[in-house]
Amino acid sequence: PQLMVVHGQISIPKNMIFLSRNVLIKFSYSYFTAAFRRRLSTLPSRVLGNTGIETSIIGLGGVGIGEVYGKVSEGEAVDCVIRALELGINLIDTSPNYGNGRSEERIGLAVNALAGKSSFTATTSTTIITKCGDNGPQNNGHSPFSKDGVHSSFKRSLKLLNPPSGTIDVLLLHDPSQEDLDEFFSPETGGYVAFQELRADKSIRATGIGVREHDVLLRFMEHTTNLADIIITVNDWNLIRRYAETELFPAATRMNIGVLNGGPLYMGLLSGVDPEKSFRQGVKSLLEVPTLVKLARRVKSWSDEQNLDLRALALHFAAGPGSMSPPIAGALLGARFASEVEELIGSLLLGCEKELEKYTQAAKDFEETFGAEIRQFNPESHFYYDKSKIDL
Repeated sequence: PQLMVVHGQISIPKNMIFLSRNVLIKFSYSYFTAAFRRRLSTLPSRVLGNTGIETSIIGLGGVGIGEVYGKVSEGEAVDCVIRALELGINLIDTSPNYGNGRSEERIGLAVNALAGKSSFTATTSTTIITKCGDNGPQNNGHSPFSKDGVHSSFKRSLKLLNPPSGTIDVLLLHDPSQEDLDEFFSPETGGYVAFQELRADKSIRATGIGVREHDVLLRFMEHTTNLADIIITVNDWNLIRRYAETELFPAATRMNIGVLNGGPLYMGLLSGVDPEKSFRQGVKSLLEVPTLVKLARRVKSWSDEQNLDLRALALHFAAGPGSMSPPIAGALLGARFASEVEELIGSLLLGCEKELEKYTQAAKDFEETFGAEIRQFNPESHFYYDKSKIDL
């Protein structure tokens, strides 16, 4: 039997069998024909800095499937990852901190479910990013910023992700403070030594950092160890918050460092869902940012009045044509379910391809309406993640 496409919808035969865990997905026939796979792989791609890694302009963030924003079954999480790969996403970002390894394990199950299928080529080119630097059992009692702690964390991530290649593409330092960097860069015992060793033995292809604080990012980027192949900016380049353009983007361009945009939908505020409702999901319910939510509600009302898909406009800005001036290789989008992945990619293609002219004009109209207010918005009214206070 063959998959059928009717009015853009995929019809899946009933004899496709889904199981769980080690026999997670089993098909009674070859899953996709090569021609159909090519048809799905339509997402634009860009090269990630000087790494040579080519990634789709959006990647799947693994926070949601780690149940940080609410319950997700293992089957639903794995289905989410597989759907992302089916639709052309080839970049997945995760961390031991996302559900205490739950996100990594589910990603590993999904990727391995597709490995070895000659008709499905995504698994051979999927770039997986994981991180170190958080407290937890992955450090085996060592400091997360020490050489031994980094090696221990990486070993556990490798076991959970279990990539078909036996290696993980990218390892990032996760949310360190300046004091954490002092320890990380300590001669001989610091975590930077582990980064160098893992790169030298080809256990990883690239290294870097993901953190909100710009002074920490810049210090890591400029350090003489040259470990900043890639950085993830956090909630700092989207429609209503744009602090990365001042120092980070110029520095990354000068040093040819790959930039991934974390938070293009700003914790769901730009997802098209009522911001009040969005900020009652999971860990976000602990946050108190009333002025920010009020701004986001006004933005949503404006987009509704203009008959716009707010998510499409946000992705036009953060991942599409609006991100071409900053050196952004891709934007990371969280999803928990396959249906959410489909909606995200639908919005991306709407704003960046199908109705490009409309959303290019909408971006200009948005600037005229909100640009001055956003530039003058009180920085203290924004959301800032503090891992010492919020347990993911």
